[in-house]
Amino acid sequence: MSLREMVLRFRRYGTLLVLILVATFVIGLFPLARRINSYYSTSYVSLLKNSLSQLLDQASKQSQSSFGAVVRRLNRQLVDIATNVDLSNLLRYEKLPWVSSDLRGIFVHGNSVKFLIEQGSDILLVEIPASLFEKIVSAEMAYVFLTSSDRTIVVCNNLNLLGSKFNTEKGFLKINDLVGFVQLERLEGFEAFVGSFVPLSTYLIVLLPYIIVALAALCGAVFWLNFAYSFENRLITAVNVVLDNVNQSLSKLEKTEEVVYVPIETKISELNQLQEAIHRLVEAQKASWHELHAMMQNLQDTVNELEGTQKVLEERNEQIIATLAEAIEVKDANTFGHSDRVVTLALELAKEVGLTDPADLEAIKFGALLHDIGKIGIPEHILNKPGRLTQQEYEIMKMHPIYGEKIIKKISGWDLVVDIVRHHHENYDGSGYPDGLKGDQISLRAQIVSLVDVFCALIEERSYRRALSVEEAVRLIEKEMVGTKFDPRLYRAFVRVLERYLRAYSAGL
Repeated sequence: MSLREMVLRFRRYGTLLVLILVATFVIGLFPLARRINSYYSTSYVSLLKNSLSQLLDQASKQSQSSFGAVVRRLNRQLVDIATNVDLSNLLRYEKLPWVSSDLRGIFVHGNSVKFLIEQGSDILLVEIPASLFEKIVSAEMAYVFLTSSDRTIVVCNNLNLLGSKFNTEKGFLKINDLVGFVQLERLEGFEAFVGSFVPLSTYLIVLLPYIIVALAALCGAVFWLNFAYSFENRLITAVNVVLDNVNQSLSKLEKTEEVVYVPIETKISELNQLQEAIHRLVEAQKASWHELHAMMQNLQDTVNELEGTQKVLEERNEQIIATLAEAIEVKDANTFGHSDRVVTLALELAKEVGLTDPADLEAIKFGALLHDIGKIGIPEHILNKPGRLTQQEYEIMKMHPIYGEKIIKKISGWDLVVDIVRHHHENYDGSGYPDGLKGDQISLRAQIVSLVDVFCALIEERSYRRALSVEEAVRLIEKEMVGTKFDPRLYRAFVRVLERYLRAYSAGL
């Protein structure tokens, strides 16, 4: 990506940053506004509810409370029982308890809120002066009120709102030239509402610090972007000058094979330092080029020598391994050439079942070659016994995978070969030795060597039996060993390998 493209991208990102700041500012207003509404709805409204509860509780216990409330006992026709004065022309109710929507005071001076509460067969009238709530519920930045069932304000900490009526329970509206957010909730036990009215002036006062900070951040971002754009223009100009100088020096290098770089003074000190560094680097490169070339030639000669040494070591290792395999066959007269045959067929079977990892193929090669190396630890009279082994002799013979593991595991990096040597006598049904593994517990590498080992043993001459033909060996394995000693899928793959191998052998004849 060129510097100009990076600058254009930077400008796009800068513009996007400003838009994000604006969007964040606008979006952030909504949760803050909701927080304001929530604060007044929960705190101030709760305060009003508690005040009403205390006033009603104290007023119902006496006819005149210390709060200035008046309590009268009425009958169901709204007639004062004590004075026999009919108040039905001033009061009404639909369902008790009830909050009257008439603001005029009956027994108190000025406006009042009147609660009708059922008490036995009578009705208790609790009249509380409206002015009392302005003193009890103090809210400087919001108005808290109580409405009757028709949503007419009957008590409020702002007396100018008394008698106002709401047409909605939640939302922005205008009351007495005041615009704000109103939220109502039902007063428990009464056909009335308690609510709060938050004027727009409250939002402006509360949100003013947020607005100032947001605008300051926005102005700072715009100022910074403007400064960055100005710097970018100077940077692009200086970089283009330096780049042209570098390209001219490279053109000279193509013609003379000798580069000469002369720094150009710019207004950016870092670019001047960069050019000076390029100049020193070019001079140092000219001084060290021939030395580096000679060093690379010596390094290549060393690499070639190491590759030759590695090849000799690999050949010697293979000779040592082959010698070990021959040592086993020398000790066990019955297995001459057995390991070589197992190696050939095991590698073919591995390729047939899809093994391509060089590590797996190498492990199968050396595992097949050395799978019986543990027989070095078995007495010769048992190895070369012409007849069937006794149970005791067979138990000794079963130790050769363990002996082989002890020998092979000392070779670093041969963990896969060790697995084959130890488990090439494990059976598919778990009846093998030395660990009694079954199914997929036996690695595919060990299963391959095991199957090929048995087949090669069957077609080889032994002191205790004659060699079987290939057909006889295949029938014997299929009849007595598939599903118990060997995996049926692996056996079918082995049959394909044998068929291909026999066809190639016949064609060679």
